[in-house]
Amino acid sequence: MKLLVCCLLAITCCVLANVDKVERTMKLTEVLKELRQLNKSVAHNGMMLNTPALDIEECCFLSALECFRKMVPSLKAKQKKLQRKVIKNLSPLTFKGVDSCSREERENKVCQGCDSYPMKDSREFVKQLESLLQKAMTRLV
Repeated sequence: MKLLVCCLLAITCCVLANVDKVERTMKLTEVLKELRQLNKSVAHNGMMLNTPALDIEECCFLSALECFRKMVPSLKAKQKKLQRKVIKNLSPLTFKGVDSCSREERENKVCQGCDSYPMKDSREFVKQLESLLQKAMTRLV
């Protein structure tokens, strides 16, 4: 009887851990969809934005994401409500668990500042952000 209870408890824990990953994957999929919709409403007129590269150092994922988040309001989007939603969904809470580093490791790591990333046009900016989000999804799986 005790063995049965222990097995059921272990199965329940595994299922609950998996549910969290599924929810995060769904949320990232939603953010990607919103970003693609936003991209269609952006007037890409050569505006240059600081754009983190895809080869982000370990423990700097959230820092790069924050840079993207700070720059999204600079996009000349027609759909301002969607733009605000994308900004909100780029919150570090959405990406909890994507970065394998501990809080202490992130605090001790010196990541590149947003202003030090190269300037790229708005099309490349959105493309890089989309690639970063896709990379985040692969880390969850």
